[in-house]
Amino acid sequence: MCVASRNLLCLTMTGTLALGLALTGCESIGSRTTAPKAAGPRAIQVGEVAVVDEERRFVLIDLESSLYVPAPGAALRTLQGSTETGQLKVSPERKRPFIAADIRDGEPKVGDRVVQ
Repeated sequence: MCVASRNLLCLTMTGTLALGLALTGCESIGSRTTAPKAAGPRAIQVGEVAVVDEERRFVLIDLESSLYVPAPGAALRTLQGSTETGQLKVSPERKRPFIAADIRDGEPKVGDRVVQ
């Protein structure tokens, strides 16, 4: 094989290899942009605000026959639709199906959803 033929063969093989690597790189970049994003932590549905005592800054939460009961001191949020209306802290007082929580921030209303 002559030197010119050997150089052409090397150039062709190198070009093919480079093209293959370039296409593989482009393909992996494209697949990263279309991959689904991991969902954030889901809120745990606790219940619904049944009573609001604005003067003493606490609420009673109806657990709505929920099996999940947050521990005293747990942080909760109240929602009206997708809007946060308040932040709560669970109190030790409880009598099924109700638990009490102190209002830390916001103005929760009767009927607001309570999530953790």
